[in-house]
Amino acid sequence: MFFGVDIGGTNAKVGMVDGRGRVVDHDTVKTGLYQSPADLVLTLAYTILRLAKVNAAKVEGIGICCPNACALDGTVENAANLKFKEKFSLLRLFRNYFPEIPVAVDNDANAATIGEQVYGKAKGLRDFLFVTLGTGVGGGVVCDGKLVYGLHAMAGEVGHIVVEPGGRPCGCGRRGCLERYVAARGALETYKEICAENGEAPKAGSFRAFADLALGGDRLALQTYEEMGRHLGLFLANLACVTAPTHIFLFGGVARVGEILLEPVRRHFNENLLCCYKNGIRIELSGLMSSDADAAILGASALVRARLAGC
Repeated sequence: MFFGVDIGGTNAKVGMVDGRGRVVDHDTVKTGLYQSPADLVLTLAYTILRLAKVNAAKVEGIGICCPNACALDGTVENAANLKFKEKFSLLRLFRNYFPEIPVAVDNDANAATIGEQVYGKAKGLRDFLFVTLGTGVGGGVVCDGKLVYGLHAMAGEVGHIVVEPGGRPCGCGRRGCLERYVAARGALETYKEICAENGEAPKAGSFRAFADLALGGDRLALQTYEEMGRHLGLFLANLACVTAPTHIFLFGGVARVGEILLEPVRRHFNENLLCCYKNGIRIELSGLMSSDADAAILGASALVRARLAGC
């Protein structure tokens, strides 16, 4: 069995995945209880061994995804929402407990991209883009079957490409980044601006409530998704000129409304797409969306599967 570990600011999910991409068993560890990376990894290692023992399974490989993790050396520094900000080697800490077992480490967006390639709709595809739309915006670029890592393994930071010069300030220090317009916080901000322009009070104070409004047909919420589709569609049309993908997959909570987002994204994408790419690129929801809670575990476990396969 291959194990996937997804480390987040509140919880770390640990699961064992069989050859057909099914999460056979899983558990959760509260990351906020731990004051050091070593203490957290000790508990995660114990959890892996316990799940393996309970299910009479052999640990064949472990994939770990964590914010700000570097695939080149397995280190993590200034991980978002984790207490420990110092640089540490997540790879070395795990190898202390699993010295003979393949271990792979990467950031969450790359893990999700490889998860799509191993378990999702991208099986067999050679060139595709993967965009995660949630609290932030991340992504992965696969060319000729390989995930593009680039300098310092930082390729794919699509959320910090500027789409509105001089626009909203972003946490990265720049202004007008894509993330500030199509991630959950940015979407809610746009919705409130549209409400103000129409002289109406916002009916939602959270992204979830806002998305529910759109699903219920609320006019201003749907107008917000139209604006999000304009930003994301234009951005993807420009990115297609660089990577020439056959498919683009959208993943995450912001995309869960389905066609409410996909329709304006596709429309603005096709309106702005270079003519030689017309009708040649499909935009779809990720194949991992249907597995929701298991998506993070699948993505993490896919890291080590892909590494062993030479991808």
